[in-house]
Amino acid sequence: MAVDMKYQKIIKYLVKATCAQPLHMGSASGDKEEVLVHPTDDRPFIQASSLSGVLRQYCEKLHGQEQAGSLFGARRLEEGENSSDKASKVRFSDGIFSDEGLILELRPRLKINQETGTCDDSMIKGTDMRSGHKFNMEYIGAGAEFEFSVYLFDERWQKELEETLAAVHQEGVQLGGQKSNGCGFLNLKSLNRKIFDLSQREERRKWADEDILPENEYEDILSHIKTPQRTVMAYEVMVEGSTEGELLVKSIAVQDYGKDAPDSMNIRDAAKQYIVPGSSLKGALRSQMEKIASYIDSPRIIDETFGTAGNSQNGGRAGNIVFYDTVVGNREDNDLARARNRIHIDKFTGGVMHGALFNEKNVSGAVHFRIVIYDRNTPDSTCGLLLMALRDMAIGMMSIGGGFHVGKGIIDVDRIVVCDCINKNEAVIGLKTGKITDEYGIVARCMKAVQPEKEAV
Repeated sequence: MAVDMKYQKIIKYLVKATCAQPLHMGSASGDKEEVLVHPTDDRPFIQASSLSGVLRQYCEKLHGQEQAGSLFGARRLEEGENSSDKASKVRFSDGIFSDEGLILELRPRLKINQETGTCDDSMIKGTDMRSGHKFNMEYIGAGAEFEFSVYLFDERWQKELEETLAAVHQEGVQLGGQKSNGCGFLNLKSLNRKIFDLSQREERRKWADEDILPENEYEDILSHIKTPQRTVMAYEVMVEGSTEGELLVKSIAVQDYGKDAPDSMNIRDAAKQYIVPGSSLKGALRSQMEKIASYIDSPRIIDETFGTAGNSQNGGRAGNIVFYDTVVGNREDNDLARARNRIHIDKFTGGVMHGALFNEKNVSGAVHFRIVIYDRNTPDSTCGLLLMALRDMAIGMMSIGGGFHVGKGIIDVDRIVVCDCINKNEAVIGLKTGKITDEYGIVARCMKAVQPEKEAV
């Protein structure tokens, strides 16, 4: 009796990826948001389920839920359906980080109460005490490398799977949390493929030893595979300028020691560059956008832009905007900058508090902010509201980081470039020249989309 084989070939992919931006894979343990660490290797890793989940999500966008379900497995079975027909045709391994280039960042964050606009706090679980509103978030720094394997058990889905893997190069896939803060983007360093033909004895032997099979048995396909051009971005907004004075996104000074070390300094990334984190840029602009939305009576734009809590089953919604880390000035120049001494004034007496002398190391120089708006929810109104907030930044009504009351964080904006990613057009708002180049009416279209709720149809 002949055996009805479901497959005769197994295709294995060896994937090596690099973090293009910081990555946060939460462990849900500890008193800070730590990254997930492998229980035996004691190194950060990405669970196979996370890799499968984000790639499935992109496959659904590219080919639809039905085809994605056929490749990755049905989410649920309908009555009368055969479970073997709906089983996944693909399997992922965990992504394990290598020690080379692996740097963990600990960035301070603030929790903001959206109703009051002030720093929030909460009850400590199991006690009657309240926690502080400041917390630390741990990230895997940009440049870290990890690798994982993918097994395809049905060669008919080879094209769809390879298109999905290639999407990592096009910012179509984000891993982990903190996505709106620009985290989780990857680049493929290598993508190798080996097709095991199980009808051949030699190939069956190699399949049995696939864990120790040398890399030269695999074919390098990274330069050959392509993903269908599918625009996921609606707008890309770049803000070019420089700090008017100095800027400080505060972090504890841990690189320097001794009596001359500052009490605090501007936050640095894994490459030791002074940055404005995407979360800080997001927080400052969101606060200003909320004020504008409240004034023009359009609160819906905030929910569509930044999302709402929960998931799709209970009414939650993902936002459509991403803010990236921004390098501030020249690293060497900022390294040489001297710390500024400050004093702490007692609000009740008006005098200097005893022992309250402290110093801070600020940064300055050119900045190039990048903000991306995805093609979902209402990207036109998001872009319009964002441009209003950026206008307020340009005229000094808002700042980035701390110390606004002493003149820190003011940005001298040269120009704002708005790219329409769908129609491949752009508009340039020149703050120095006082001219707007907008041949295709991009700015006018986005501003028109920002209208009060009562006027919206």
